[in-house]
Amino acid sequence: MYALEQAKKEIHLALKKALGKTFSVSPDMLLLPPKPEYGDLSFACFELGKGLKRNPAEIATELAAKIGPSTFVKKISSLGPYVNFTFDEAVFADHVLTDITKSKARYGKSTTGKGKKVLVEYVNLNTHKEVHIGHLRNAALGQAAVKILRLNGFDVTPISYINDLGNNVARCLWGLIHLHPGEEPGESDRLNFLGRVYAEATVAIGEDPEKRAQVSEIQRNLETMEGDVVALWKKTAKWSMDGLKAVFDELGLELDRIYLEHELIEETHEIVKKLLTEGIARISEGAVIVDLEGEKLGVNLLRKSDGTLLYNAKDIALAYRKEADYQADRSIVVVDNRQTLAFKQLAATLKKMAFPREVLHLAYDFVTLPEGAMASRKGNIVRWSDVRDAMREKLLESTKGRHPDWKEKKVKLTADALVRSAIFFMMLRQDSEKVITFDMEEAMAAEGYTGPYLLYTIARIESLKRKAPVSAAHAPTLLTHEREEGLIRKLAKYPSMVQMAGAQYRPSVLAQYGFELSQEFASYYESVRVLDETQKELTAGRLGLANAVEQVLTNLCEALGLVVVKEM
Repeated sequence: MYALEQAKKEIHLALKKALGKTFSVSPDMLLLPPKPEYGDLSFACFELGKGLKRNPAEIATELAAKIGPSTFVKKISSLGPYVNFTFDEAVFADHVLTDITKSKARYGKSTTGKGKKVLVEYVNLNTHKEVHIGHLRNAALGQAAVKILRLNGFDVTPISYINDLGNNVARCLWGLIHLHPGEEPGESDRLNFLGRVYAEATVAIGEDPEKRAQVSEIQRNLETMEGDVVALWKKTAKWSMDGLKAVFDELGLELDRIYLEHELIEETHEIVKKLLTEGIARISEGAVIVDLEGEKLGVNLLRKSDGTLLYNAKDIALAYRKEADYQADRSIVVVDNRQTLAFKQLAATLKKMAFPREVLHLAYDFVTLPEGAMASRKGNIVRWSDVRDAMREKLLESTKGRHPDWKEKKVKLTADALVRSAIFFMMLRQDSEKVITFDMEEAMAAEGYTGPYLLYTIARIESLKRKAPVSAAHAPTLLTHEREEGLIRKLAKYPSMVQMAGAQYRPSVLAQYGFELSQEFASYYESVRVLDETQKELTAGRLGLANAVEQVLTNLCEALGLVVVKEM
């Protein structure tokens, strides 16, 4: 149990003893006061006053007088309807710094999800399309969900579902046949080449009924694996999968398994037949639908009148395949909010089928450019590879400028770490329901609400340690400056931030916390002389505090998928 939890438990027991059986109190009722001068934790007496039909302020005064100091608490006071508890700074600091020093990379972990299995399905990209900067939000959010849920004790399996047979694939193949017959791109350009062909084909096909019929025929052939187009699909699907896996590796994504759309066709047809037999689905104008008008979700279209399956049908098959493979307590699917209706239709249909598990949609909004939204079919996207190369070039140049003595390999590793960290942080710093306007220059900035700013704080602490005349030491009784006390309080909150981020599926909670912790350390560094040759014992204690800040920031960066570098 971490220091703040111990303190809450101690206060909770004291309140229970003071209140007796008049009121049931829990640790969750202890709040963080809005100002430090009010104390470290507060208990509001509004509900108690309502139950006893008494003035809450009077009750607060009585409770403050009745409860005495304890291990963590040195002062109890009342302010209006609140009972305020002030910690013994030296005791609290000792416990917080000991927690971090002993736990190291485990600091912040909890057992909230112990014994519960969770699937996180993310980066469900399409083959025959390019990877653009918008896809990075899905990658960052899904990866963070995996890591944060694991920190909270859940048994997490990360997976992906790749759409390799959809209408976009048929359009791309149509474009290869009619617009680029026999053309072979260079190996490094295959993924982007297919994306360009898809965009060109979409324009060329337009609303032409004959061309659209040709695309439908290609899609039917792919679902039955018949016809000459299958060989072209196999070759180009491999190009895509090789390219996608290279991107996943480059981004450090954890994926235990990748499901492919074409593997689910046979069982999807069987599920559609079963739904028709059981009366859950019906034929409407030649198409197969599940009527969800009663749930105010319209109709769930499973199979078109031309016989081709839709994603909604294949998503049902995927749900049952995942159930057979993992029997997870919860299945989380990270998909953008354009799919909200489809996901609700999936959940409603699965409910009609008595599906046994909870399915959760972790939705997020668009990543836009300053000039507007991106769309692969229109070709107005910013490719991940282009963004990466542009950022890498700038960061290589700036890193070489700061460290002309570094070897080329170290410069490259640092620049690559900064690229990924800058993008991931920008994708995670806002709540998922908010639109992100991607700004490359802002993402790379070493100052402000950015990933590099957090990494710079770690690098600054490393620099302090290299220059220090003594080694770091555990000396909490010497850390009496108000900035030091503020940092310790902030460090103590990290485990609760991890729990909040996991419970709410909000990595932005940790991003905001990391930024605030970095700001507090910057203020501390400017206000206090950390390295003081004349006070070596105090210097050692302050280095111990700096070590704790570095450890927490390192843990947080790992949770968000950022790559820590010790020098910048």
